[in-house]
Amino acid sequence: FWALEGAIPMSFLIEFRDHVVVIEAPGNEERTEAMLAEVKRVTPNKPIRYVVNTHHHSDHSGGLRAVVAEGIPILTHQSNKAYYEKLFRNPSQIVPDRLSRTPKAAIIEGVGDKRVLTDGTRTVELHHLSGNLHADSLLVVYLPKEKMLLQADAFAPRPPGAKPLPSSPYTTNLLEHIRSRNLDVAQLVHVHGGMDPFSALVETANRRGTN
Repeated sequence: FWALEGAIPMSFLIEFRDHVVVIEAPGNEERTEAMLAEVKRVTPNKPIRYVVNTHHHSDHSGGLRAVVAEGIPILTHQSNKAYYEKLFRNPSQIVPDRLSRTPKAAIIEGVGDKRVLTDGTRTVELHHLSGNLHADSLLVVYLPKEKMLLQADAFAPRPPGAKPLPSSPYTTNLLEHIRSRNLDVAQLVHVHGGMDPFSALVETANRRGTN
């Protein structure tokens, strides 16, 4: 499991026995092409089976056209599928990108409430945070063996020394889903940078106000 740094939001690489899966294609074509090149450098003998898109907001989906141009299948919530298919058919006219120059049909698989990716040795779960007000299409990525949950925008801890704020409904929704799905989470990895123990999520979600 690698964090592919360089800018925020970040991408992540998960290695399976004979392939890899990438989480997020943020930014733009240039950023995502650099990220895909780094994936190939780190795991040169394993193809990219999927790129997982956590939600449709532009900072998390801006590089997906480069993914389509590369012929890599995309996993995203099923509510995004028709929107993305239309988006990727449209040409990039002001500054033509690779997909406009060499059009290719997008391969998009919609995720419902849950999707499990496994090769028999490693298992990764995608869970839909239904009812999350940040984006109703929001997906989180759970690694059961590592007890690690990767999330985007549902939980944004305050920096050290900053004044605590009341809990966000995004955060309480995340905690409710973790508990209702009985996910054994020890660490949260944030797409916008950093890691926190599960206890930090609980503390933040239970904070109703400040003095």
